[in-house]
Amino acid sequence: MINTRGLALDQAPPFPIPARFFLTAPLFAILAGLLLVWEGPVLLASRWMPTALAAVHLITLGYLGQVMSGALLQLLPVVVGAPVPAVRWVGTVTHAGLALGALSLAWGLGGGGILALGIGAGASALAWLVLAVPVSLALARSRGDPGTRRALRAAALGLVMTVILGLVLTGALLGWARLPAFNPWLDAHAAWGLLGWVGLLILGVAIQVIPLFYLTPLYPRFARFWLAPLLLIGIGLGSLAGILGWDMGARLALGATALGFVSFALLTLGYLIKRGRRRLDPTLLHWWSALLALIGAALAWALGAPPTLIGVLLLVGVGLGLPAGMLFKIMPFLAWFHLQHRQVTLGRFDLRLPHMGTLLPSLWTRVQFGLHLLALILMMGAVFMPELARPAGLALALSALVLEGLLVGVMRAYWRTTLALGSPRAIEAG
Repeated sequence: MINTRGLALDQAPPFPIPARFFLTAPLFAILAGLLLVWEGPVLLASRWMPTALAAVHLITLGYLGQVMSGALLQLLPVVVGAPVPAVRWVGTVTHAGLALGALSLAWGLGGGGILALGIGAGASALAWLVLAVPVSLALARSRGDPGTRRALRAAALGLVMTVILGLVLTGALLGWARLPAFNPWLDAHAAWGLLGWVGLLILGVAIQVIPLFYLTPLYPRFARFWLAPLLLIGIGLGSLAGILGWDMGARLALGATALGFVSFALLTLGYLIKRGRRRLDPTLLHWWSALLALIGAALAWALGAPPTLIGVLLLVGVGLGLPAGMLFKIMPFLAWFHLQHRQVTLGRFDLRLPHMGTLLPSLWTRVQFGLHLLALILMMGAVFMPELARPAGLALALSALVLEGLLVGVMRAYWRTTLALGSPRAIEAG
């Protein structure tokens, strides 16, 4: 049984708004996997390879950007009671801009030329701007859980910094700006994107959904109220020190930040082990593997492991796996909730709604997790044994393909039941 106390479910946006983001995201992971199959060992040879940069942005902007944006539009009104103004328009522009931006940036960074790079940067910046402004307004007047509000506000600031640094780097690549050293700015962009935007947003989501879905105790006050602001400060100090050339200061600040994320991961693992809901489902497996990958990435960084190994652990282990696991819970729950709301509105109690647990076939969710885990292991191995790169890409593409099929299945069941409930007015406009 899911504990929905404290959630403003009546303020949720129409289901098709976040669903379009969730349905689009796996397509970019499929492209990243196919790119690895096409390029093979070359892609993992160095993080500076053009195709490696292309694959990274397919995952970060295309996959993670879509999932996190859709989740944010859904979470703000439900969790912190802050509906996003003009949510239909914001959702449409953000979704289209991120899709165009991810494709164009990947093409431009992969060698497609300056025009594609410029279009990608412009479309991405516009999409994030359209999202960030109303989200900031919503957060400013939110009245929900203070800990979640702090984490989401910190994540929003991380997003803004990621976009600003990305535009500076694009300007340098296009010859519009000159940087004394390119690599520190790129490292700062990556730190703000992976840790500031994605990391803090996951933290904000976790402190809500872990107790909600797994019946665990609430996170301690420090984790709920102070961890996100402190991590944000650490990211800021670390990236600034790196840009200024203070390597030791950057390493200390980012090391402290990594320690904070690892502590949160260990705390969450402990809660999941002692959870009240004992059923072992693929969502839980995704949480476990992602948290272990995060801890592994921190250890690899501390031990001076190859940067590509750290990137694989963060991008594939955490960035691809954890959102997939969350979607296994979020999509069926949202579909069931909106169908139930529609049923009450229309008074159609003669029609039995599909149970939330039946919207995703258990066997195929386990297949998806197995393929994801195989892709992660093969990609980690490919850092040291390059011949594993193509099998890793194939496993990655297949895991994303299965995820896409599962999400499409939920959406088909939603529309089928919506039509069965009654009049055309029962269909929510996307």
